Amino acid sequence: MSGLLRQAGQWLNPPFLISLAMLAIVWEFAGRSADILTLPPLSAVLAAFVRLWSSGVLTAPLLDSTIALLTGLAISLFVGSAVGIAIGLSRVADVALGPFIKAGLSAPMIAFVPVFMMIFGIGSETRIATVIAFSIFVVATNAATAVRSTDPALLEMARSFGAGRWRILGEIRLPAGAPYFLAGLRLGVARGIKGLINGEVLIAIMGMGGLVKKYGTVFSMDQLYAVILLIVLYAAIWVGAVTLLGRLVLTERRK
Repeated sequence: MSGLLRQAGQWLNPPFLISLAMLAIVWEFAGRSADILTLPPLSAVLAAFVRLWSSGVLTAPLLDSTIALLTGLAISLFVGSAVGIAIGLSRVADVALGPFIKAGLSAPMIAFVPVFMMIFGIGSETRIATVIAFSIFVVATNAATAVRSTDPALLEMARSFGAGRWRILGEIRLPAGAPYFLAGLRLGVARGIKGLINGEVLIAIMGMGGLVKKYGTVFSMDQLYAVILLIVLYAAIWVGAVTLLGRLVLTERRK
């Protein structure tokens, strides 16, 4: 509970609230005083958000996007962690797979979305593949770092007591590397959401990204910004929840 209160306190501290209020005031003033089609007042955006939410226009795309995100993240976490652990433990796996992981981290994954569309079509499979492409490499990288970060003294002590490789992995390496695994989860979620929205914008017919494309095409700017606001809140909630989960897990480990 104390971890939850500290996490909430980070969002409710006076400097953040003041900067948020200043942003809202500047946005409202600029939207009303400047005759710019692409910058509606914040009040109009919030009204559009309430209207879209109450009418149910946002709920179905939100659920659709969440299912694709969770599916892609589950695959990324399972496969990425397995590959990362193998790379961290085996020199052969590092030499064979490490360059692909590094290339995946640096490559602009958005360029692969058209390829996924040609392979999987314009359904959910393309969005899931995009989430995986954006998130799996950072998960694998952090998993490899996690198993490599174990204190050598602990490993030597475990070996001296006759512990085998798999027991050392399960009882020493994985618990000791928990902070890195959790960091990979947090970064994977953030990158996965980014990939999801990018893929949906390109597909343009489903999910929250599809709404961005829809309202942007017809220059319905208040509704466009309302959807963007939803996406920002969606990402912040996911990342905040994963961060809080990580802190709770680490707090329990210290006990």
